Amino acid sequence: MSMKAFKLVKWGQPGQYLEVPKPSPGPGDVLIRMKAAGLCRSDLDMVDSQPGSGPYADSLEENYILGHENAGYVAEVGSAVRDLQVGEAVVVHHMRHCGNCEYCTDGAEHHCEAYRRNAISATRGCGVDGGLAEYLLAPRTEVISIGRGDPVMYAPLTDAAVTAYHAVQTVIQRLKPGTSAVLIGIGGLGTYGVQFVKLLSSAQIIAVDVAQDRLEIAKQVGADHVILSDHTDAGPAAKQVMSLTRGRGADAIVDFVGSSSTLKLAAKISRPRGRVVLVGMQGGTLEVGWGLIGTNCEFAISLGSTRQDLREVCSLMGQGKLRVDVQRFSFDEVQKGYDELRAGNLAGRAVVVFPGEAV
Repeated sequence: MSMKAFKLVKWGQPGQYLEVPKPSPGPGDVLIRMKAAGLCRSDLDMVDSQPGSGPYADSLEENYILGHENAGYVAEVGSAVRDLQVGEAVVVHHMRHCGNCEYCTDGAEHHCEAYRRNAISATRGCGVDGGLAEYLLAPRTEVISIGRGDPVMYAPLTDAAVTAYHAVQTVIQRLKPGTSAVLIGIGGLGTYGVQFVKLLSSAQIIAVDVAQDRLEIAKQVGADHVILSDHTDAGPAAKQVMSLTRGRGADAIVDFVGSSSTLKLAAKISRPRGRVVLVGMQGGTLEVGWGLIGTNCEFAISLGSTRQDLREVCSLMGQGKLRVDVQRFSFDEVQKGYDELRAGNLAGRAVVVFPGEAV
């Protein structure tokens, strides 16, 4: 049997609808009838990649199904899967892992050596077939039940939210009462970042962005202060942060953009023994040295997430503690969704919704 899928066939070209074989589960697999697949800015970076260019086209094999934010219903399980029922709603962790390498056995499966590809990892919908298809096959170990949750609302959690959660978790122990956290870039990930800092700490939250409408959303989801920044000059925003922190600087800074300008801002507002976490992939660079960044300030690049991160994020969602805004597109409108994402016209996370309810 065959199924319809939306594939990145060639680097530098838009995705295409194709008929591909419908997968069948092995003993430890789960076949999922897709209900929702989130669209992501990184998808655009993939299809825009010219042959041989980094970080995607120089590291991954083209000709794979797009879609790395995936949720749906169990359609079939392998003979060794005993704890999921047909029709059960599930989400899929997009990071692949072998379970055997040093990183996997040490609780850092998102750095799995088997799927490492230069500076990135081959993940579901990014070098490995993803969920922009009628069915998705995944190992049981990468599938998480969401009970009676709505897959459409949970799909954006599987990358945008959980990636932000993982980054925030790396600074949360620093955010004691009286401390400050600065989140730069209040887009699909940054909005979740604000929520997680608010839920998990009592720190003062400062949101920075170049767009006023995004800053309004930041205030709605928990930011104490917002700063409209000029993306070409970090100076004015840095002065405002220092004023809001009474000259202390920020204890934690999470950069969801990753341009040279945002990294420069992060360095300017860092305080001694603080931590800067880079999530965004705009390819900026940062000069560091005495007087350029807070002494003993740590700098880290946050990659992906773990299955436990996703489980915890889904738990927060199930408790009604997360705001998730989505804009729905049908499976026939994938390219329209990408076009709206590229144009910046979306009111919420773009989610492709497949027809049909639970099996």
